[in-house]
Amino acid sequence: MPEIQRADPRTRKRMLLGVAAIMMACVGGYMGLQRWLAGLRGLDPAHIQRALEHALIWASWAATVPSAVLAACMWHYGMRVCRSDRFPAPGSKVIRDTEVLHGRPAQLRGTVLKLLASFLALLSAGTLIAAYRLLARLHA
Repeated sequence: MPEIQRADPRTRKRMLLGVAAIMMACVGGYMGLQRWLAGLRGLDPAHIQRALEHALIWASWAATVPSAVLAACMWHYGMRVCRSDRFPAPGSKVIRDTEVLHGRPAQLRGTVLKLLASFLALLSAGTLIAAYRLLARLHA
């Protein structure tokens, strides 16, 4: 009989509240963006270009910072899984009943987490590089 790690109801509730909060923030951000774009109508093109350039930089950083933090957390968790040779890692709380893996399957999960973290970190850096290069080309 496989070892099962039981779900933590408190963690599940916190995760659902977090997802709801993120969704509400996204809706609010979208509505704010629409209002901001409507406010740009009728302004001179030079002012609009500067405003859009600033928005590109802010949006790039706003996308990069959370992605980089998530990548660091994924890397750290993947390292914990590989070190402990157990998935989920010891002390982890899960939102649903999860079969505990040991040995090669756990090592594979930890390695996949670290690979995904590396890919996400590269995408984060690439987002900033692309935004700044685009702006540099516009001003060249």
